[in-house]
Amino acid sequence: MGVMSGQFELRLRGMDVPPGEIGLRDLANISTQLQDLATRLGRWVAGIERVGRSTGDVEDAVALRLTTIRAGSTGLVIERGRASQPLFDVPLEEEFDALLWETWEAIAADAPRQDTPPLVRQSAVGLLEALGHAAPEAELRRTADGARISFRPGERDKRVWIAPDTTVDESDLTLSGVVKMVDLDSHKFRLVDDVGNRIPLEGVDNSDVARELLDRRADAVGQPRRDSRGRISALVVSSISPADVPVPWTQHVRDDSWREAPISGPDPDGGVEFTDDEWAAFISAMNGA
Repeated sequence: MGVMSGQFELRLRGMDVPPGEIGLRDLANISTQLQDLATRLGRWVAGIERVGRSTGDVEDAVALRLTTIRAGSTGLVIERGRASQPLFDVPLEEEFDALLWETWEAIAADAPRQDTPPLVRQSAVGLLEALGHAAPEAELRRTADGARISFRPGERDKRVWIAPDTTVDESDLTLSGVVKMVDLDSHKFRLVDDVGNRIPLEGVDNSDVARELLDRRADAVGQPRRDSRGRISALVVSSISPADVPVPWTQHVRDDSWREAPISGPDPDGGVEFTDDEWAAFISAMNGA
């Protein structure tokens, strides 16, 4: 489609700078948090909202661009980009646009959807903080139909965005993979399994053990936390240890059966034997005599 869809204007009121201006730090913070929110909403729409499971096509399709800064307070005109080979078809692009606007409404009303993924909730809080630092009042206007949303970021309740407790299975589960560090000081680690899933490990409090296992294959035992779709989003670890190397990988088998094969041929333990005269003739030939 030739005309970009998903355009909206974010107007910031009551800022400490002249109308039409914005501090670079505030602009950078708002841009970062807004793009993070858009990317995570895109993953949600496409069904790949887990950490590290996005695709370049999704990120291109939901990339946001600042096209204009307007005076009369400070207005940021933002458009959603379009991938050259989009993963989304038009209905899914429309679904993303609708979900983004719905999320703005939820931010303004302190009313997130119950099934909002944890990462989207985290981005909503980050965006509220960035907006609150920049201006006391924010207004959204959707270009397509003129719909408006107004709210005061500093007065919103960020606590409503805290992810509800997820279901924890009663039985322990063992996951195998390579331990990767996120932050050693805060004891944050991930387990990367054989198909590339990155599963956060909770409760790994022994730094010495963690250092020993870092970048090594390990077996982590614990109770899985699951997201709204029932997929494992984290593992509450009760024990973690180096993974046992499969026995077939360590066994060395010497196969001498070929020595006893019932076939004719030279004696493998023997060799060519020459008489003294044959050796003398051989040496003479080598010397060119």
